[in-house]
Amino acid sequence: MRYLTKQLLTLIAIAFLVFSSGTAKAQAVKGTFLYNLSSFTGPIPYSWVELTIDKEKNELYVCNGSDRSVRIFNENGMEIYNFGEDSDLGNINITHLAVDKDGNILLLSYKYDVKGTSYSIIRCNFRGEFVSKFEPQNLPSDFSGFSPTRIIYREYKEGRLYLVDKNLMKVAVTDMSGVYLDGYDLAALLRFDEKKRRDTGIVGFDVDNEGNIFFTIPTIFQAFKLSPDGKITAFGQRGSAPGKFNVVGGIAADDKGYLYLTDTLRCVVMIFDKNFKFLREFGYRGYRPSNLIAPMELTVDNRGRIFVSQSARRGVSVFQVVYD
Repeated sequence: MRYLTKQLLTLIAIAFLVFSSGTAKAQAVKGTFLYNLSSFTGPIPYSWVELTIDKEKNELYVCNGSDRSVRIFNENGMEIYNFGEDSDLGNINITHLAVDKDGNILLLSYKYDVKGTSYSIIRCNFRGEFVSKFEPQNLPSDFSGFSPTRIIYREYKEGRLYLVDKNLMKVAVTDMSGVYLDGYDLAALLRFDEKKRRDTGIVGFDVDNEGNIFFTIPTIFQAFKLSPDGKITAFGQRGSAPGKFNVVGGIAADDKGYLYLTDTLRCVVMIFDKNFKFLREFGYRGYRPSNLIAPMELTVDNRGRIFVSQSARRGVSVFQVVYD
């Protein structure tokens, strides 16, 4: 009996230590507001703009489709350069951009004329000056009507471009000259019929350096990870409590495997570990500097800073995330 009691006490102590360790880890994650992206005239009143981080230089690129501009910010959140409609690029509509390992800017652009709508990728130098233009080549027949609105560059397998049609829920993977290499029909992988595909769509999308694809579907209150071997994993639960999804928005993965997601309705940024365990959230609805209003897209640099695009001309807020 005495032996059983000692054994039971030992098990209880071990369980307590494990629980305490997990609790401490979750409490040690902290998100602190730093500043809003600014120019020399003050904070820039953006609303729901697209964000791309150059992790080599820790520079942020903001693509604003409403005024056809691209602005570049240094690691202190100050604008250092911009280009747009008045540049030699001409009358184009920029929906998103990527930055390759050499610092070239890849603009995903659309052109509207009497022949209809066409898209292409414009390669620019670091000043936004035109270098070349190309279009995706050799897309399979089931990519008919493919119309991407997002482009991501990753160094995975010597450099890949990921082109995303959020409405069709399809992803085309090309080499750096636009030649088709692989593709994913996310709706088919989730066994959606065509009606559900049309009624659903994806919102958040990101790719890590190992080729894992992450995306969110607000209408079903879930986020997903698609690994290069085709395995798809879902996480997230509907609700209004911390860590739950109400209207899940953007998603971003950092180099350590942590995942960051916005909830547009609850006005928070949620943090999950690589096993999809909820750790913490920050932001919250309000008009103080550290608050958020309808956050959507976000990205993360290699120093643990989170850049969050929001609505109501609240601009892009920058937070520092620290792990113990």
